[in-house]
Amino acid sequence: MSAPATGPGAPGTSVRPTGRHRRATAETPPGPDTAVRSPCSEADAEPATDLPLPPSVARWVVLAAVLVCSACGLVYELALVALGGQLQADPVAETSVVLSVMVFAMGLGALAAKPFHARPAEMFAHVEAALAVVGGTSVPVVHAAAQGPGLYRPAMIAVCLATGMLVGAEIPLLMTLVQRIRRQDAGHAVADLFAADYVGALAGGLLFPFLLLPALGQAGTTAVVGGTNALVGTGVVLWLFRADLGARARARVCALVGAALLVLAAVAAYGPAPAAATRKADAAKCSYSCSTGA
Repeated sequence: MSAPATGPGAPGTSVRPTGRHRRATAETPPGPDTAVRSPCSEADAEPATDLPLPPSVARWVVLAAVLVCSACGLVYELALVALGGQLQADPVAETSVVLSVMVFAMGLGALAAKPFHARPAEMFAHVEAALAVVGGTSVPVVHAAAQGPGLYRPAMIAVCLATGMLVGAEIPLLMTLVQRIRRQDAGHAVADLFAADYVGALAGGLLFPFLLLPALGQAGTTAVVGGTNALVGTGVVLWLFRADLGARARARVCALVGAALLVLAAVAAYGPAPAAATRKADAAKCSYSCSTGA
């Protein structure tokens, strides 16, 4: 009488796969009966574990930062449009030049941000600090250049190009940061980011003529908005994504935002300001949303 079969192939015997067997199974290409997981499967959607907030809350914090940064970007744009209309005889032409150059530069900035996706948190902080300086000093710089013969147009185009490129670099880096919090379908992530971006544009477009410009003038408005831009953009990185930054990276970000705030404060205090952009000259005869001297 033969002994009963006890090997791994015997009926009724449960075989527990070894680690090697599990690895081999994982590396085996899917067959016709194998369920293929989608790119955004549950395993890919696992939230990051090194965030100071739950992923759902952290995501809303990033979207709020997108809203604020978008509002700041539109204020820079509107301030340059208003300044061009005051300094030149054809406000329609100046508006067209500023808007077209900035939108073109935004596309360049989005392309230029591609190599920086490996370090999105630090590079986003650098972009925001640079944008705060360029946008926050844009009005005094262009106004000072306009005092020299033939310098207004090159200065306006250069400032628009620099501001637009930095604004355009924001969204690709923010997309990477949002996916860093919790991976999701790319279409949904883009929709969320652009919704926050457009709401921020609405806020900036309404705050500029009705609140900021009457209270602060053009130079003061861009300086205050630049400081807000620097603090919000770098603050989110230093707080929410601090695990992605080493000690040296955090020191670089802090040094950059500190330098940006000092430059903005100095320009706001001692830089040139267009006379028509202050509260004194035309308050009695025209609102700040109409042409100077109307």
